[in-house]
Amino acid sequence: MTPKNPAAVALGRRGGKARVQNQTAKQRSDSARRAAEARWAKTEKLVAEITSGSKELLKKTQAAARRKRAKKK
Repeated sequence: MTPKNPAAVALGRRGGKARVQNQTAKQRSDSARRAAEARWAKTEKLVAEITSGSKELLKKTQAAARRKRAKKK
């Protein structure tokens, strides 16, 4: 494994906190709105799949159940 650059690691730790400090209130608001819209879009898609009786969703659920049972053994 390649050793990491300590300066890059220190900058990475600041991450989102440093980004937020450099943003205006409007930029923070826009960023939060886009994040919320992305979360709701996932929820709306899942609800649409469930209500339409999607066979794909049923397959995913069954596959997850099989994996869970296999993991317990």
